[in-house]
Amino acid sequence: MHFATAILVFFVALFSYVNRGSIRDTLSAWTKPKLPVAQEYTAPTVETPKKNTENAQEAPQKTAAENQPVTASDSLVWKGTLPMEVNLAVPFLLQAPHQNWVEPFEDACEEASLLMVNAFYQGRHTNFAADEGETALLKTVAYEDSTYGHNKNTNTEEVAQTAKNYFGYQQVIIRKITSASDMKVVLANGYPLIVPADGRALENPNFRNGGPDYHMLVVKGYTKEGLWITNDPGTRNGPDYLYKQDVLLNAIHSFVEGNMESGAKEMIVVLPNS
Repeated sequence: MHFATAILVFFVALFSYVNRGSIRDTLSAWTKPKLPVAQEYTAPTVETPKKNTENAQEAPQKTAAENQPVTASDSLVWKGTLPMEVNLAVPFLLQAPHQNWVEPFEDACEEASLLMVNAFYQGRHTNFAADEGETALLKTVAYEDSTYGHNKNTNTEEVAQTAKNYFGYQQVIIRKITSASDMKVVLANGYPLIVPADGRALENPNFRNGGPDYHMLVVKGYTKEGLWITNDPGTRNGPDYLYKQDVLLNAIHSFVEGNMESGAKEMIVVLPNS
């Protein structure tokens, strides 16, 4: 090999190494399948009974059942065939908004997941800016510290309580997962879900050191190719991050310190207020 050729090969290799992250991101974008159109959240409308002006009789009143808010059973049932694909327009928030991977941001996946779901129900259309996201995360962390005495590795029960008591949601369900259909039914009804996971079992190449022992992320849809569409707050490549169906299902475990594989397979479903 000529000296000039060797120098060229060296610099090409050096450039590839230095820019390996950008190259990986570009390749990932090129090979990513086309996602279904993202669906914005639409709050249910409640019709007000109108009076019949012709005979001065009131229009029939809605029954008590018809006036009830969305219930837990509604979000976990689907009649007929599930849609081939679903993609909910959930805004993205990186758990370390300025990519400062120190506490509390290193372990702020639970707070980031709640903030993303809340933003979806608030009708937000844009991802969180870094300063805004950091402020929102720190406020949520402060609430957890004052309520639970800690903010790291909050379990599903604590996350559900935060959704109720801090974010103000009236119905928050912790539901066991027995199959992919359990998750797809919730998504088909228009509700994103939050799942706890063994971070290393997610096999996400963007995670440092193989991933965290405990992680939490938002599942916002699924594709007809059998992939989960997620907002994973643990990586800057987290918006619309795709996980293989079995990989995510196998990784889902509630927090059990030192033995994540023994944790229950469950999801958190935050239902919008009526």
